[in-house]
Order: sequence, then structure tokens, then C-alpha cells
Amino acid sequence: MNDALTTELADLIATYVSYSEGMNFAGKRALWDQDDPSPLLMPEEAPRPLIGWSAIEAYWSKSRVVMESLKSRSANVRARLIAPDIALATYDMRWVATLAGPAEVKRKPIAADVRVTAMLRKKPEGWRLFHLMEGPVDLLTMAALAATPS
Repeated sequence: MNDALTTELADLIATYVSYSEGMNFAGKRALWDQDDPSPLLMPEEAPRPLIGWSAIEAYWSKSRVVMESLKSRSANVRARLIAPDIALATYDMRWVATLAGPAEVKRKPIAADVRVTAMLRKKPEGWRLFHLMEGPVDLLTMAALAATPS
């Protein structure tokens, strides 16, 4: 593991994940490789990978309608160089969302912990995502975490 690379990618990932607040999907997209014609995003809740900008942007647009709020944080970033211009990063992410609905209906936030694998390409402007895949933490771990007071 490369400490300098891990620090650099941890900063980028923290920025990317922070854009969940306010659902700043333009900010998120800016951290992707704009030249890649087939970026892949696999959110934990999606039934299949989202491949290409139109699929990813449709997902982000729908997220604005379905969720009232979204907050995320990342931790435990690990990174390694696969090639001089390709890096692999893994990290843990916790998200908390409140689903949209009528103002008079009180809604409780929902949350999950996911593990993420990201592939990044070195570009003149810095590292940029081109593949990001989320996987839920197994149900037994989720149940144990839910039972543990915060």
C-alpha cells in the first residue's frame, strides 16, 4: 500500500462523498473521468450496474426526487497503484437518507454501511473515477451494528 497515494485518494473520496450533502451530483460528476464513454456506477440499491453517463445521470436525477436528504461519510481508505495511471481504492461508507414525502408525514432517516471499490484514472487535473461499486455489509454485521448504541 502506498501512503502518499492513499492520502491523495482519501482526500478525493472524502470530497466526493461529501457532495452527497445537498445532493451535489454536478460536484460528484466533476470527480469522474469526463473522457470515459462508459463509466460504471453500481450503487448498493441498484439492481444492475449503471453504465454510461445517461444511466448515471438518470439515477442521480431520480435520487433528487426520491430522497429529501442524503448524508454520507467515508473511512478506512486503502489504495494501491495497478498501473502508472490506474489506481484501485477501497473504503467504507455510511450513508443516512430521508426519503421524500408529504411535509405533514414525519419520516425517520434510513441508513446503511457499505463497502466500496473504486477504480481511478490519473488525468492532468488529478485522479478521476471511472468505476465505483458499492456492496452492503452482510446482514449479521448490520444487525450487530444496529443493536450497538452509537
